[in-house]
Amino acid sequence: MDSDAKLQILIEALSAAGASALAIDERGGVVISTMNDAALERDVAAFVSERLTRVGDGARLVMGREGVRLSLTVRPTAEEYGTLWVVVAREVRAATAHAGIEWLNVDEVEARYESSAYGVVEDAAVVAAPVRESYARGVPLMLEGELGAGQTQIAKRLYLDGPYSDQPYVSVMLDELTDRGWRHLLKSSESPLFQTGLTLCVGGWHAVGPERLRELVSAMVDTALATRCHVVLTANDMPGGGESDQAAFVTERLSCAVSVAPAIAEQGGASEKITCYLEYLADMFKTGAPKLSAAAAKMLDAYRWPRNYLQLREVSERLYILVGSGTVERAVAKEVLAQEDVIKTATFGAPTLESDLYILRPLADTERDIARLVLQHLHGNRTRAAEVLGISRTTLWRLLKGDDR
Repeated sequence: MDSDAKLQILIEALSAAGASALAIDERGGVVISTMNDAALERDVAAFVSERLTRVGDGARLVMGREGVRLSLTVRPTAEEYGTLWVVVAREVRAATAHAGIEWLNVDEVEARYESSAYGVVEDAAVVAAPVRESYARGVPLMLEGELGAGQTQIAKRLYLDGPYSDQPYVSVMLDELTDRGWRHLLKSSESPLFQTGLTLCVGGWHAVGPERLRELVSAMVDTALATRCHVVLTANDMPGGGESDQAAFVTERLSCAVSVAPAIAEQGGASEKITCYLEYLADMFKTGAPKLSAAAAKMLDAYRWPRNYLQLREVSERLYILVGSGTVERAVAKEVLAQEDVIKTATFGAPTLESDLYILRPLADTERDIARLVLQHLHGNRTRAAEVLGISRTTLWRLLKGDDR
């Protein structure tokens, strides 16, 4: 049997399995291919060749193309005249884009981390040893913290520093999923929940209703997700940073290791972080870096930073726009922080009493209405609502027990 006949048998076998293959050299040139589509062959070869320095034996890449996702398995093979990389490509037909679900390769994760405010300020900060150990031994890890405290960026850092960066990183933001996205996540065989070897970062738990929460957690438990993938969960990403009931349930049900991302106010040194980000902006736009006066630095250090690194980026950018390569004086810092407080109030709102909250009636009825308003403002987070009201969750439950019927 000649080589052409052997190649044809291979092509037919791969096609029957829903796959194709090609071999490329270190320059990305195609040496041999079973693909019938020349344009696809060129695209896959170019995509893989850009990542050859980061590809290990058996690495898996994901490639989006024309509304579908290609799953690429890459293996180097030593040949007499140099090293070739064999790429097996499989089209994942059911995996069209879903809002809230994103598949990323290591280079994409690294680029996003390095351009984030957390990545710029903290650089390649070493994650605490207990957190790394929990991640490495396959225990689901719950990263808590205030809004914008860097939970998702810490998850990316764990992935980048860990031994599994030659496999995809999948981000699932539950609060962004449509009904179609939920069906894909819970039912499709191409869902990240039913894959092996991924790093899976799941956030947005506060937006999940009771029925979907039970179904999702049951799927994660029943399929032993944490033994097949590295699972990192992020929570407390609500305004105010309070732990949602959903996150507490998930942490207990999945027996998660828990770590808290420290808020900027807890760390201190906000002015140093802003100086670092201002230098980043100056380098990006090829200008001199602004300086902080002592009075401005003191004011920035004393600020609460309720949205942490999200807010730090916004404040730094406004300071840079206002002073250029000059000096940030106290008055400028005060103006920018005042604007930030207005933006925060406009974005998250402040609890207001509606005009129909009539107070000339029994105290118990008034207390119940106030509790409802606070709970509505906090998006149903009963733990946080009880804290704001200064009562226990049991007392809050008693006030609202009629609402649960």
